[in-house]
Formats: sequence, structure tokens, C-alpha cells
Amino acid sequence: MSSNKTTAADAVIRVERATDFETVLDQSNQYAQIPRRAVIEVSGPDASEFLQGMQCNHMPTIDQGGGGMLTGFLTPQGRMLADAFVYPKNAGVNFPHPVFLVEVDEQAKDRMLKTLQFYKLRAKVRLCDVTDEYSVWSVWGPDSTALVGVVGQPLGHVPRGSLVFKGETTAAADVWLLDGRAPGMGLRLLLAAANNAEPSLPAGFERVAAERYTLRRVLKGVPEGACDFVAGVAVPLESNLDYMHGVHFNKGCYVGQELTIRTHHRGVVRKRIVPVIFAHTSDDASSLAVDQRFAQSQAPAPQADIVRVAESGESQPAEAAAPKVTRTRSRRVPPGKTGSTVFNAGLALMRLELVEQFVSQPADGCALRFETVAADGQRLAVLPWAPSWWPGNLEAQRQG
Repeated sequence: MSSNKTTAADAVIRVERATDFETVLDQSNQYAQIPRRAVIEVSGPDASEFLQGMQCNHMPTIDQGGGGMLTGFLTPQGRMLADAFVYPKNAGVNFPHPVFLVEVDEQAKDRMLKTLQFYKLRAKVRLCDVTDEYSVWSVWGPDSTALVGVVGQPLGHVPRGSLVFKGETTAAADVWLLDGRAPGMGLRLLLAAANNAEPSLPAGFERVAAERYTLRRVLKGVPEGACDFVAGVAVPLESNLDYMHGVHFNKGCYVGQELTIRTHHRGVVRKRIVPVIFAHTSDDASSLAVDQRFAQSQAPAPQADIVRVAESGESQPAEAAAPKVTRTRSRRVPPGKTGSTVFNAGLALMRLELVEQFVSQPADGCALRFETVAADGQRLAVLPWAPSWWPGNLEAQRQG
């Protein structure tokens, strides 16, 4: 009996402040395989120039080898086609080779291939689906950054560009990046999928389930994949691509540039993706806790509406089964939409002015509440907050 109680207690992560969630899982050296990812190889003499015009980050920062970068591929209207990581393929003795690997959500692979093929025209570029040849891994923890060598001061005898090391002599991965989307995200590696290879890491790194990676990502407020970057709908800056160093504002023209640059120079972004906690309305809706026993059916589906709920300040009769609730809709569109979820944590695209009002009200305040509906039809309270790693404060973000 005592063992079961301990397990139940360990399944719940509680914090005093919402922003404490961002670091609560950073204390151990761990790694996990990231599922449902696809890889497209782009090679040929024009590969770098071709990709420079197809996505919103700056290819010259990686086309000489080393680590990869986060970026976004956009529609001509400036909406997200897919978020992606582009890696130089660090292989061979005569690097740089014009070979790059583009990692995307597996749901985005087909439309990415179709789009790249459409814009290829006469460019000397070869496109190939190499998803089956690679596995994607994340490595994090206090010692993870020590696995990255310093350019010009290699830790061992390895080819140029192989900057991730096991111990002091052996490269752990030739295709990698330092994940700078948020503090503490660690390293991201692409490994050959043959023989179920795992990263070669120093002793002390523990392999954990993929849900642990997703939970860390969500609690830090880092969107990823098709659930967060909705194709043809999501806007790069509303999806925090600028905060995560995925947009280069001084590069030349690329597909979908106009809307992104105009939004940036206007300095007004009224909505952004923020982390949220879901709680059953019958429970303490102000409790900051992640319950790892929370089933997927209890969480909302992606793109579920988040509605604003104003609770009446009038006292209720003692025999009332529930407080009197009135729903207010000051706009035709809801104040938020859910994104990816894991357990009772998730991401949501929400209006910043409402998030600011929510986090600034007293802990026992009930003037502003948010709700959504779970996949099983149950009502859920939604508790949003702004990540501490965002530059400036919420008021500055809202007004630009």
C-alpha cells in the first residue's frame, strides 16, 4: 500500500510559481528518442542557395558545417507550412559538402516534399525522403552542454563539423544542433537508424520515455510540430519562432517573407503560444500541478477553443450545486486555441492581454477564468502563463 502511495505522489509535480515548471525537469542528465519525425535530404551544388530562399533563417550560418538551426518554411501568404530543423551533413574529409538534412513533423513531410519540388525548377538540387535512415534524439541536463566542442579547439581527432563528443575522444553524432529554442533544451541529434543506434554518451546519462521530452518542451513553452504550427494558419511570430531564434530579419527574400517582416516592423503581436495547465473544474482550478496519471482522453484535442468564463460575484444559495456562471464573448473569435498536450499540460495560442490579466490577478481572484473541453467532453479549467525566458514583459510583448 505504501508503495502505491509513493508512486501516486511521484506522479504529481507541484510548483509554487508557474514559471518554476520551466526548470523542474532540468536537474538530471537524460536523453530520449523523439518519435514521429521525418527527414528530407537536400543535396546538390545549389542546395544552400535553394534552401536560403525557401525558409526564414540564414543558411550561411550553417553551410560551412557544425551544428544545425531551427527555421520555418512558409506559404506565399506568410503562414506556416512547417517548423523545421536544418542540419549540415558533416561527413567526409572535403567538407563542406552541399548536403543538408531537413527534419520536420512526419505529418508535414508530404507537403514539404511537394512544396520543395514545386520551387526547385532548374536548381541543381536533389530531394530525397530519408526518414527511415535516421532517428532523432534529445539530450539534456547539467552536463549536456559540455558535450559540445569549441570550434578551433576540438576535444579529439574528429572531422571538422563533428562537434558533439563522447568523453574526450569520440564524436557522438555528426548531425546535431544546440537546441536554443529555450534555456535548458539541451542538444538535438540525428543518428543513423541502423541497428537501433543510440547516442554514445558519458556514463550518468539515463534514457527516458519520449513523454519526458515532450513534457519538458511544453512546460518551457516551446511549440513543435503540426499540432502547434498549424499548416496554412499559424503565423511565425505568434508561434514564437522569433523568440526561439528561428527567424533572421536581415536576410534576403524568401517565400512568405512579406507578412513576417511587416509584422516585425510594426511591432504588434497580439497573440502568442503560451504554456498552460489543464485542471478539472471540480478540482482546485488554481493548483499548479502536473499529474502524470492524466490520460490523453482527458486532455483537449488540438485546436479546441479556449473560452473566457466570468464567474458572478453574487453569493449563491447554499443548496446550489454549482456557482452561477455567465460566458462572455467580447469578440467573435475565441481568446485561445489549444495546441500540443501531454498529461494535463499543454500549449495554447492566446491573446496576450488576457494572459496578462490572468497572471496579474490575485491568487484567489475569480474575475477572469478560462475553460476548454476535453476529448471526453469534460470541462477543463485552463491556467496560462508567459515563459520567463521571453524578452521583456507581457505588456511590452502586447504593445511591441
